[in-house]
Amino acid sequence: MAQKPLFESYISKTHQRGSECAFSNLFVWRDCYHIYWCEAHGFLLLRVKRNDVDFYIQPFGGRDEDLPMLMQELREAHGGKPFEMHGIYEFTKERFEKVMPGLEYIEDRDNWDYVYLREKLATLSGRKLHGQKNHYNAFVKAHPDYTYEPITSENMIECLNFGEQWCDEHMAEDPSLLCEKYAIQEAFMNFEQLELRGGAIRFDGKIQAFSFGKKINDDTAVLHVEKADHRVRGLYTAITKEFAAHAWEDVTYLNREEDMGRPGLRTAKEALHPEFMVKKYSLIFS
Repeated sequence: MAQKPLFESYISKTHQRGSECAFSNLFVWRDCYHIYWCEAHGFLLLRVKRNDVDFYIQPFGGRDEDLPMLMQELREAHGGKPFEMHGIYEFTKERFEKVMPGLEYIEDRDNWDYVYLREKLATLSGRKLHGQKNHYNAFVKAHPDYTYEPITSENMIECLNFGEQWCDEHMAEDPSLLCEKYAIQEAFMNFEQLELRGGAIRFDGKIQAFSFGKKINDDTAVLHVEKADHRVRGLYTAITKEFAAHAWEDVTYLNREEDMGRPGLRTAKEALHPEFMVKKYSLIFS
């Protein structure tokens, strides 16, 4: 947590809207993804291990002309063996191409971030979102007494318990939820220090959906976790709408992160019609 100001001096830039630009993301997943970091030649460099693959996240900061030196030192650190770099944004790809032409980039579609106009999510307005508005209206009709409430110290434990239970119920089909359960615990234990914002929906006397995220620059917030009882029609749409309407009036864009190549998640995120995608690429330096 002590490195938060240092990290944000590199990653909290107006032109950087990727999910990797939220210190809260890096912090709550640091143990699951074995995240290590260092500063070198004016760059912030992050090393990650995910799905048994070691790689670096694109370097933040620094000068274009120093990128070849940084890559050469990484190559030497790996004994001349190939190493991977993931999460390369389009503007970083352009930086690389200026000083290291001829590299072969691999589109990493499964990790592209979905970025939406906050106002559209908050209102579900427009023909493209008509289907989502119908789901929301069905939820309101079935649960007219529902309430939306910001996540505070008063309801945080209840939200945490709901998130843990949700992960436990789905872990048999997705073992990676063990890590997500740990990340949710880390987030709630450090909610204020991470400057997270959260919202929840309550009906039938209990929390049945919540979401939380972090503002990363002047116009963008990244939403880290959204959990709801999938058996309740329209509940996911409702928490998306209410959270956008009540928690994020000071931003233009909401980054709802990637779909990780999961067909159901991709369909759900595409159904909300993102304004644009944060495209990402990978490289193998040999």
